[in-house]
Amino acid sequence: MQQLSKLLSYILERQPDEFGLIPDAEGFVGIKELLKALGETEEWRHIRRSHFNELMLADSEPPIEMRDNRIRGRSRENLPAVRPCEEPPRFLYTFIRKKAYPAVLEKGVRPAGHDRVICTPDRETAEQLGKRKDNHPVVLTVHTDKAAARGIAFEQMGDRLYLAEYLPADTFTGPPLPKMPEPAKDGRDAKKPADLEEYKKKAKGGTYSIQPEDLGTARNEAKPKKGKGKKKDPAWKQQQRKNRRR
Repeated sequence: MQQLSKLLSYILERQPDEFGLIPDAEGFVGIKELLKALGETEEWRHIRRSHFNELMLADSEPPIEMRDNRIRGRSRENLPAVRPCEEPPRFLYTFIRKKAYPAVLEKGVRPAGHDRVICTPDRETAEQLGKRKDNHPVVLTVHTDKAAARGIAFEQMGDRLYLAEYLPADTFTGPPLPKMPEPAKDGRDAKKPADLEEYKKKAKGGTYSIQPEDLGTARNEAKPKKGKGKKKDPAWKQQQRKNRRR
């Protein structure tokens, strides 16, 4: 518990930006956000909220305070202040949820979960922070010169985080949107030939997909045959057989 106590003191009282965390005006961060940050390190992946409760009970002067679903350090004098940044790096990186990408390309990036849009000086950190919200986040490249031309001011927290109120759609670039299949003329989704071939291969693996022509064959085979045994001889042959018997 002593190691955990020291780690929490470092994060919540000195360098929250190093872990991608932004305290609010009272110095609190979300407990869920803190646990996600700790979970990115194998050594601390097992930590749960119960460990924080245990730490507060075990220590007469614990280094943390909890209120509802938020947590903060007891001593916050050394927390990095949010300050204006007149000369940000030429390129910054931010992250969004994958499903929000089409709307973001049209309307720009707005804060989500914070009162500012979070940017980082390197792509890897942006992707790491994005994975806390989405398994496959979209990382955007922010062109700070274009943002400045639009009157967007950046603030800086520590050495690792840059903040903006809003990023217009023409101030960043990102990967192309995935192509959607074109609908068929009758309004139904068109099935690509490659998809159809893949479907046929799967059908051969252990199940048989019934085709329309098979239905007719099955019906014919299911019909019972009329009569049993050999066909009857014609009438003239039967009459000859009767004459011989006489």
